[in-house]
This record gives sequence, C-alpha cells and structure tokens, in this order.
Amino acid sequence: MILFKSSNAKMYYYKVNIYKTLFGDFLIQKEYGAAQNLKPTNVIKEYADSKKEAMFKLIDIVVDKKDLGYLKAS
Repeated sequence: MILFKSSNAKMYYYKVNIYKTLFGDFLIQKEYGAAQNLKPTNVIKEYADSKKEAMFKLIDIVVDKKDLGYLKAS
C-alpha cells in the first residue's frame, strides 16, 4: 500500500508491504521518503507471527499516517 502527502511544494510517500517469510512468519516492511529522491529516507522492518497480526499492524500504520495527512494512492 502506498500513501502520498504533499507538503511545502514536495511530495512524500509512505509504502507498507507484507511478505510471508520462509519460516512461516510475516515481514512488515515500511519505507518512506521524498518522491523525487532515488533512495528512500528509511526502511523499517517488523515481524508478526500470523497474517492476522500483520494485517492489524498494517491497518494501525495506515490509520496513523492518514491522520498525519497521507492519502492512499494504491
């Protein structure tokens, strides 16, 4: 899921992805930065034991970011 925010004539993005690992748990990868930069500002990785837990974390992240002014793009 990709979220965008426009501020001070710059476009910022926040991308959240969920991946299933080889060990049966789930990786939640958060990436954010300015859209015009080639590399992200930061990439944060978290793990969840189940898909349900990973989805709840994803929803929490998206709700928090929407409160900060980000809008869903995909």
